[in-house]
Amino acid sequence: MDQSLKNAPIGVTDSGVGGLTVVRELQKLLPGEDIVYFGDGANCPYGNRSREELEALLARNVAFLKGKGVKAVVVACNTTSALVDSAPRDFGVPLFTIIAPAAQAVRRCGAKKVGLLATEFTVRSGCYEKRIHALCPDVQVVAKGSPNLAGLVDCGAFDNAAINAEIFAQVGDVIAREPVTHLILGCTHYPIVEENFRACFPFVKLIDPAREEALAVSIALSAENLVKPAASGEKGRFEIYTSGEPAVYEKVAARLKLTPPDSVEKLSI
Repeated sequence: MDQSLKNAPIGVTDSGVGGLTVVRELQKLLPGEDIVYFGDGANCPYGNRSREELEALLARNVAFLKGKGVKAVVVACNTTSALVDSAPRDFGVPLFTIIAPAAQAVRRCGAKKVGLLATEFTVRSGCYEKRIHALCPDVQVVAKGSPNLAGLVDCGAFDNAAINAEIFAQVGDVIAREPVTHLILGCTHYPIVEENFRACFPFVKLIDPAREEALAVSIALSAENLVKPAASGEKGRFEIYTSGEPAVYEKVAARLKLTPPDSVEKLSI
């Protein structure tokens, strides 16, 4: 990477508020970094869209972040990460995706039967199975796509009984098929309601790919000497842009105990 970009911000993109779970981990690991976030709330959820729609949305999101002068783009969305994994392309900026780091976490945990709850597109892509089996051929992955959970979370009504009902239905389907010991939260929206998962299924250990992706970004930037240090303990700037409703992003940022955003702006793009 170009050393002149050391002080440039990190771009993060997601279909909505879910990628803020990746921002949470980035702020822990890289507190001096400026972060520019784009959440495409107007088009959430991505998991129910066609490949052609997703390709166009991802290209637009990356172009927006490149326009902000970012040194890298973190695709904080399992659905678009699955798209990139299945059809790699050059976006003209270093791109980090989320599925490969999550597969590394599966290898570290040593589980033999792992559940996956994700969007329907992510499950259909088979990317998680491919990545996990490349590292751990004997691990059984039991996958289930949820058409509703990401959209429910993106509305910001976390006490909504529909969220627990969806978790019970979809994770219950996984467990009915196989007694999994671990569950991959295969959409970055899901860790926002992690306590709901724990309340519904306290005996299942959760794997959060957002944490793993942030760690991969930290390692890569450190290797290239591109980490912006925190000046005298000060936190980096944090800007949020969205095509959706700004109030939901402020609510989720507070729920996740993020460094408060310096700005939250609604865009028409």
